[in-house]
Amino acid sequence: MLVPTDSINSFATPPQPPPAISLKQAWWALMWIAVYVAAIGLAVVGAGLSGLVHFTAEMAVPVILGGATAAALLATYIHLIRRNHLTPSMLGFRRFDARMLHLLWQIPVAILASACAQGLFLGLLSLFGVDGAAANSSNDALSRVAALPAPLIGLAVLIVAVLTPLWEEVLFRGAFLSGLTRRLRPFAAVAISAAIFAAVHLVLLTFVYLFMLGVALALLKRFHQNLWAPVLLHSVNNALVLLIILSAAQN
Repeated sequence: MLVPTDSINSFATPPQPPPAISLKQAWWALMWIAVYVAAIGLAVVGAGLSGLVHFTAEMAVPVILGGATAAALLATYIHLIRRNHLTPSMLGFRRFDARMLHLLWQIPVAILASACAQGLFLGLLSLFGVDGAAANSSNDALSRVAALPAPLIGLAVLIVAVLTPLWEEVLFRGAFLSGLTRRLRPFAAVAISAAIFAAVHLVLLTFVYLFMLGVALALLKRFHQNLWAPVLLHSVNNALVLLIILSAAQN
């Protein structure tokens, strides 16, 4: 996935238009997203601990997930889109064209490459006595969604596979990648945007997978000049991960 700068430049055709978003605007939006999500999380936890609302273990996951996603969407809209008067085209959303058919092979290759890199990373950690099974700890809570009624499972799928990829791509590929491209060479902009994307998920043992996925998402944005391309890859990836988690919980 890490290729020479010249390869990235040739990969990014047609030429990229000047970015409409600065790096400062991207960091500002990320800060407020963190504030909004933290506020929602504290409110939900406070309501549960105070006895105002009773959450079962299964219900707590969709409530927190839905609240955090709603907070992130709201913060992205207020502090990135509306504050800077951005339009969909300025963020990178374009009409679909025949070039998007490349996604039929690009999406599976990107996911497979990310999974292979993660496997190698966990294998390397095992040589040093680190238990890679801990990487699944963040999935344990999400697996409880399998015990929910079908409508709530559908809501979880909507949140994980549609809404989350949408706001994350607006922030990381629409804002951070554009802002970094203003200051850095393409290779550095792709790598740093991917590192930020992986780091904010706060799961150290899945950093490699998320970093490689972030590189692929950035390359798709540059190749297609269309933010819908990384959104689709992100959606397929999240849906696949959720499907694996739910399938394992049923067994």
